[in-house]
Amino acid sequence: MAENLLEVRNISVTFKTRYGILKALDNLSLNVKKGEILGLVGESGAGKSMTGAAILGLIDAPGQLSSGEIFYKDECISDAPEAVRGHEISMIFQDPLMSLNPLRKIGDQLVETILTHMNISKSEAIKKAKNGLKEVGIDPSRLNSYPHTFSGGMRQRVVIALALAPEPSLIIADEPTTALDVSVQAQILDLLKKLCKERGTSIILVTHDMGVIAETTDRVGVLYAGRLAEIGNTREVLTDPKHPYTRGLVESTPRIDSNSFKKSLFQIPGSMPKLDAMPSGCAFHPRCAFASDICTKKIPPILHKRAACWLLENGEL
Repeated sequence: MAENLLEVRNISVTFKTRYGILKALDNLSLNVKKGEILGLVGESGAGKSMTGAAILGLIDAPGQLSSGEIFYKDECISDAPEAVRGHEISMIFQDPLMSLNPLRKIGDQLVETILTHMNISKSEAIKKAKNGLKEVGIDPSRLNSYPHTFSGGMRQRVVIALALAPEPSLIIADEPTTALDVSVQAQILDLLKKLCKERGTSIILVTHDMGVIAETTDRVGVLYAGRLAEIGNTREVLTDPKHPYTRGLVESTPRIDSNSFKKSLFQIPGSMPKLDAMPSGCAFHPRCAFASDICTKKIPPILHKRAACWLLENGEL
C-alpha cells in the first residue's frame, strides 16, 4: 500500500454568526497517497472546496478549523499551513481570471511564484518559467503576454503551470474545468493526469461531475453536508455504490447507450440542507428512500471503511 502523503483527521470547520455556530465540515477524515488522484464529489454546498481551503489554511474569519488535525508527510500542519502552502501544496482555483493578475504579464507572475518558493536566481527562474509553459502546452514565447490575450483553456493551463512551478508534492484542483467546453475540459484533465504520472505528484480533484471522477481519479470521496458519505476505489464506488446518496449521483449521470435515452434521467429528491437547518442523525435521511428510525437520530460512522450508512451495517446495501 502506498504511503500516505496527507492525512486529514476528524476536522470540523465552523462559522460563528449572530444566529449561532454553523458547521461547514463535520468530523471529516480522509487521506491522500503519494502519486494518486483523489476525487471529492458532491452537490454544491457539500463541503468539497471547504476541505481544500481547510488544508491550506485559507478559511477567512469568522470561519475556523475548530477541531481535528491535518498531517502532511507525518508532520502536523494544522496550526501553520503557510509553511507548506505554495511550495509543498499548491492549489488550482476554479476561475483562472481570479488567479491571474490582469495587469501583469504571465511571465512576471510565474517568475515571482518561483522566486518566492525556490532558492534560485532570477535567470534560472525565467528558464524554469519557460519550461513550465512548454510543459503545459504553451509556446514559451508567450511569456510576455497578458492574461486577457489567452483563451479560457489556455489561461487554465497557465494557472496549472503556476501551481506546478514550485514543484509541489500535492495539488488541490478546485473544479479546474467548470468554465471550459467539453473538448478543452478533456485536454486539461489529460494534462493533469500526465503531469501527475510523470512527476509523481498527488492531486485532490474537487468536482461535481461524476464523469470527470470516472475518467480521472484513482479513489473518490463522496461528501454530503460537510460529512464523508462514502470513500473508496473509484471503479468500485461507481459500479457498486454503498450509500444511497452515491447511488443517486451515479444514477443521475447521463449515459450514452440505447436504453438511457428511453427513460427520464434520475433526480435525487429535495436539496442539500442549509447549515442553519441541518437535520438530526444522518443529514441525508430527509431525501433518502431507505431511511429508518435510527437514521433520524444517530449519525452513522464510516462502516467497513467504505460508507456512512446504517443500511451497510445491516447488510442491506
